[in-house]
Amino acid sequence: MLSIFLLFCLFHRSFFRERLLIVTFAFLFYYLVGTFAGEQQVTVFQSGDQIIYGTIKTIPIVDGDSLSFRLISDSKETIQVHGYLYSEGEQQHMKGLSLGDLCKIAGSLTSPLPPTNFEQFNYKRYLQEQYIFWVLRPKREGIQCIEPQRKNFLTQLNRWRHKQLQRMEEEVSPEFNGIMSALLFGERVLLDGDVLAAYKSLGVIHVLAVSGLHVGMIVAAVFYLLIRIGMTRERAMEVLLVLLPIYIIIAGAAPSVIRASLMAMVVLICLRIRARIPPLLGIVAVYLIYLLFQPYAIFQLGFQLSFLVSFGLIISAPTLQARYSHVASQLIAVTVISQALSAPILLRQMYEFSWLSIPLNIVYIPFITMLVLPLTFVSFFLFLLVPGMFNYPLLFLEFIVPSVHTFLLYSAEMKGASFIVGKPSILLVICFYVGIIYGLLKWEEGIRNWWMRPILMLSVLLVVQLSFPYFDSRAKVTMIDVGQGDSFLIELPYRRAVYLIDAGGTFSFFNEEWREKRRSFDVGASIVVPALKARGISQVDHLILTHGHLDHIGGARALGQSVRIQEVIYSKGPVEGEYEQRLLHELSKSDARVHFVQEGVRWKEGAAEFTVLSPVGTESDLNARSIVLYVILEQVSFLFTGDLEEEGERRIVSTYPNLEVNVLKAGHHGSRTSTTEPFLTQLKPKMILISAGRNNRYGHPHEEVTKRITEQNIPVWRSDLDGAVQIIIKDGKVDIRKAMDNIE
Repeated sequence: MLSIFLLFCLFHRSFFRERLLIVTFAFLFYYLVGTFAGEQQVTVFQSGDQIIYGTIKTIPIVDGDSLSFRLISDSKETIQVHGYLYSEGEQQHMKGLSLGDLCKIAGSLTSPLPPTNFEQFNYKRYLQEQYIFWVLRPKREGIQCIEPQRKNFLTQLNRWRHKQLQRMEEEVSPEFNGIMSALLFGERVLLDGDVLAAYKSLGVIHVLAVSGLHVGMIVAAVFYLLIRIGMTRERAMEVLLVLLPIYIIIAGAAPSVIRASLMAMVVLICLRIRARIPPLLGIVAVYLIYLLFQPYAIFQLGFQLSFLVSFGLIISAPTLQARYSHVASQLIAVTVISQALSAPILLRQMYEFSWLSIPLNIVYIPFITMLVLPLTFVSFFLFLLVPGMFNYPLLFLEFIVPSVHTFLLYSAEMKGASFIVGKPSILLVICFYVGIIYGLLKWEEGIRNWWMRPILMLSVLLVVQLSFPYFDSRAKVTMIDVGQGDSFLIELPYRRAVYLIDAGGTFSFFNEEWREKRRSFDVGASIVVPALKARGISQVDHLILTHGHLDHIGGARALGQSVRIQEVIYSKGPVEGEYEQRLLHELSKSDARVHFVQEGVRWKEGAAEFTVLSPVGTESDLNARSIVLYVILEQVSFLFTGDLEEEGERRIVSTYPNLEVNVLKAGHHGSRTSTTEPFLTQLKPKMILISAGRNNRYGHPHEEVTKRITEQNIPVWRSDLDGAVQIIIKDGKVDIRKAMDNIE
């Protein structure tokens, strides 16, 4: 906030002294606002089973067998509700819930889980910034709701909005209803998961946000209509000032639509009272008013990008208009400025940028602006009046948009479409912005070859970011928290090589059609790939898939689509599973070398040594066929056991009677038939890692296993309790980091 005022003073130097007092006062005032907001971070509830009465605050989202919405309790505290649906009939019943319904919910209150992997999205903090401290998980048939007899205007407006979204879901084709709901109501819940991911990765997700373009079109259209029916300009402006707050609610009240609508209201008020206000002062005023009512919005990505890009474009507008007369030139300049201003923040969130972002925006923005958005508005109004078969704009959009999405999906899946740089530090983000601002100042000067020094400066910063891992002399072994599954990342010193042992995966115990979600959860895409990208890993040199069970190989497909895989190491034996065969075929087609290994295979990578102790190649059971890998890394020994069980452990103890290890990965997630007494007695591990899901249905790790480990006084780290665990090794010295202890 202070920086925005200082920038304002920088561009209005003649007023600097007069504004200095205002700057100081504003800073102190908003410091007090933030302090007061922090004091409101209190809750009246306690964890545990209970019955809560309240009113539904947000549109209930039913996606397959899951339900979510926010509830305002009778004590006026907001609670996030996440429910599981047990039948198709219950699913249909929950689709009848709506905003404003009065509910009695019996369930369990739990605190939101903090991030359990390094650099993971902090859902707990995200909720707390909206004064939400609890997640309520209803019991079976624990939700009872009724429609209120009296509804205020705001409730009626929200219920109408919800009804239109439901109609779109039912009556508009699935290929277009997601775009239609996003452009009109600011809701992306109907968008297909793969399509939404493509929009994000290609840097065009902003076209789906309700923003200044939408508000400008609506204000212009309504103003024109009011003038045409005989209303004076003054009355028309007053009507628009009344309608814009209503539109904010209809469009979802996201930061971008609030900013755009408030800016439009400021302009209308100035026109109405015949006053002139500099655009820069207008956006600063809107920024401060917004933060006055929602102080924690400053931490939201949408808020940051919306105001930052708008602020930059307003400052750049005079130069843009003076230097570029052609519409195409202006569009290119606006796109480049917008992408440059948003890039450092997005890099810190996404860890990569797409080479296709600027050219796609240059083409896609006019496509949405000139064609899709106007026709979407027209088709919606016809949607309210005429049957779908006569809604020709809607039929046209349902025909053309799927083809465009097919192209976007193809572009997003292209190898090399994105450039992975890892998560930059706050200091490096600041340096990036210094370089960008320097470049914009040089651009405004308009001298010849103005771009050379800024590009050189930004390139040096990018090289610094990319070079960090190659100057790190430490070895790192990370147990990634993939729930009920395995995934271990090994980074050799100076990034000589990257190994990934298994990639997690998700079991599906049901195949009913009604349970299918629009965005099915994929451990590889949602957990493993971001974990690698945050570290700047664009290539896995050796992917070791211990055996063919889904909780070990299920995430490998998404991994192969996102990063390069040089070599796949698989256990020797018949590949019988359909998913196994398809996965190995796809990985092979992507130019990864597939090697089948058995006991006795060994190799070195720098000072690191790798030895395969199992399988022998004749095992019939998949768990027994697990690759058991002995690794010596910086004088510290590891044994990764896959899903090895008692019989395999007996063979290893018998075959390698002198084998001892410093770190043992417990076999089969700590099941009762693994990590046996003789195995522990011989190996004498100084530390044990157990990868298991929270509250998993198998009861892993088994209490007998944990008891054996405790009796031998061996420190144990569990992903279900500790989240991701990273072992950092330097000259034989070991340091332990837990993701749940490193929350920003």
